[in-house]
Amino acid sequence: MAHRKTAGLLLIGMLAATSCGGSKDGEVYTQPSLRRPAPTTTPPGTAQSDPGAAPGLPGARAALKGFLQGQAAGDSSVCRYVVKDSDFVNSPALKGDCRKGVKNTPHFLRPKERQALGQVMVTGGKITDGEAVLPFSGLRWTDGHLTESSLQSKFVLRRDAEGMWQIIR
Repeated sequence: MAHRKTAGLLLIGMLAATSCGGSKDGEVYTQPSLRRPAPTTTPPGTAQSDPGAAPGLPGARAALKGFLQGQAAGDSSVCRYVVKDSDFVNSPALKGDCRKGVKNTPHFLRPKERQALGQVMVTGGKITDGEAVLPFSGLRWTDGHLTESSLQSKFVLRRDAEGMWQIIR
């Protein structure tokens, strides 16, 4: 029995040495990577890679969802979903400065509101004359608590020149 075990270990050692070993010239063999090259995609941050740039209601919903979840986290990069100098930016929540308003939002939300916003899903809504109207009643969450008065009764979004849905009021 000991003889078989020793022979097996010797065989494993020899296989390991030949697979990692070198050649007569002292070159080291490295096994080719089994990874496939990453597919070429549009760089992050462009409208084409952003879910908020999708056409129709799915894009508008994705933009609002992204904004609300980012706002709950204080992530000012979600200001890309807001039209500058719009009624929405000048609302009491953002006070004329989207980046600063979003960064401060987590400090003003109750824990249950922050929890609900962090996982919010957006349903419903309609598009009329190029504007998507998404009502508060179309927001869904599994944990936490939100009321219409803690946000607003509806969100109105419009596509910008690059095709990104943005909140205007």
